[in-house]
Amino acid sequence: MKRSSIIGRSSLMVEVYTNPGEEYQIEGSFAQRSCTIFDAEKQSVAEIKRKVDASAKVVLGKDVFSLFIKPGFDGCFAMGLVLVLDQINWIHCL
Repeated sequence: MKRSSIIGRSSLMVEVYTNPGEEYQIEGSFAQRSCTIFDAEKQSVAEIKRKVDASAKVVLGKDVFSLFIKPGFDGCFAMGLVLVLDQINWIHCL
């Protein structure tokens, strides 16, 4: 895991290695619920975004977000990554 800071903002870059040849990178800010999961070929396979109430055009709280998964990517694995990111983010908030 790498942590970078850009003018008051901090973001995490997490590298996940599963089976040989499989590699994933998570870039963005999970604290802001805005990050993307990339595969080894740098193709986006999942995204975490804050949920928006379309009728009121209001961004909901940070604890309300959506996980968008591309076809063919394991949803259980993606949710596992979200849980790990949540734990990492919780530790950084202490």
